[in-house]
Amino acid sequence: MNLRELFFDAFALRVQPSADRLMRPTDGRHESDRLRELLATRRSTELTDYELRTVVEGNLWLLTSEAFLYFLPAFLSASLERYDAVSVFASELLGALTEPSRGDVVEALDRLARPPSALGLPVDMVESLREQQLEWFDSGDPAAIFHERFDGVTRAEGAAILAFLVAFQQAHGADFPFDEIKTAIDRYWARYGDP
Repeated sequence: MNLRELFFDAFALRVQPSADRLMRPTDGRHESDRLRELLATRRSTELTDYELRTVVEGNLWLLTSEAFLYFLPAFLSASLERYDAVSVFASELLGALTEPSRGDVVEALDRLARPPSALGLPVDMVESLREQQLEWFDSGDPAAIFHERFDGVTRAEGAAILAFLVAFQQAHGADFPFDEIKTAIDRYWARYGDP
């Protein structure tokens, strides 16, 4: 069995949620309307790379657990098979598969501020981002979203996610120099390995 088949077989019992159960409640953001319209009209096997890049990317946090798990096999497949076309989305997906930690937020922002990196940002911008991101983390929402999505996955689903992460590490680990993939595995998904 190839990995795509493994992903879709593992999540085969997940059904597509109705349009009113696709999105987490938001404060009227337009992104959620566009994303809802797309996902209400597509089966998980029908999402294109273009749609992942232009509509889904940047908005994974908006998906309900039902929607996230229904579309997850397509997200995993695209990220592994067509990484060059969806690399930013794949990085976001990796973040969604990583149990959140306050330390991760601090380290990521520290990297943004560290010159002479091409990503070096003005101190005031980094501090503003730090305040916003830590406030959001401290609200408990990131941990709640993660555990709402994954604490109830089946053994087969967890093993499929672990298989994705292992294959993703082998294929694209060099693009994640801060051990992001290993962190995702060690922090949560290693429990789904062979006993």
